[in-house]
Amino acid sequence: MPLLFAASVLPDVDLLLRFLMHRGPTHSIITISVLMIPFFVVYRKKAIPYYAALLSHILIGDFFTGGVQLFWPLSKGWFGATNFTVQSLPIVITEFALFAITLPIMYKLGDLQTLFKPHNYNWALIIPLGAILGPLLSLGRGQENALPILLVIPSLFYIGIFSYSMWVELRAWLKKEKGKPFAKSYSQSDILSFSTSDG
Repeated sequence: MPLLFAASVLPDVDLLLRFLMHRGPTHSIITISVLMIPFFVVYRKKAIPYYAALLSHILIGDFFTGGVQLFWPLSKGWFGATNFTVQSLPIVITEFALFAITLPIMYKLGDLQTLFKPHNYNWALIIPLGAILGPLLSLGRGQENALPILLVIPSLFYIGIFSYSMWVELRAWLKKEKGKPFAKSYSQSDILSFSTSDG
């Protein structure tokens, strides 16, 4: 589950890579499909949910809020279904409704409870955590990517869940490390054998 959350925001890596246009090559079905080939070769059907998570970001979110370069590099044209902005009321209401619908589904399927148990993938939640914090920190600054007020509740919820999940993982890791010996202890006979072998 943590890796799915991380995969769903990976196309927005272009926000960090200034040489790429936002919603350009990293939002292309062709780019995503080509990059997923090695994962399909190695993991086969297990890679499908991650591919779906990547495509959902492009086809559900950005496709309806301004468009994307869907077929880059074959076409540099922008494709989108509507001209709504991220802050427009229909988009905000849709995102809030999706949050309200997915929350009980995640609980019913046990996915939410999985986030409260330690496993190595919890660290991947740092990626969607950063993706949520960016717009939240822009709140009230009038920036294009600022978070609409109605979406503060879901954002704070996910920040809490992701942070707690990483805390659970950190506690488990510290507990495991605490049980490991810090350094090998040597007996007096070991020390004597070392000293006699030198001389």
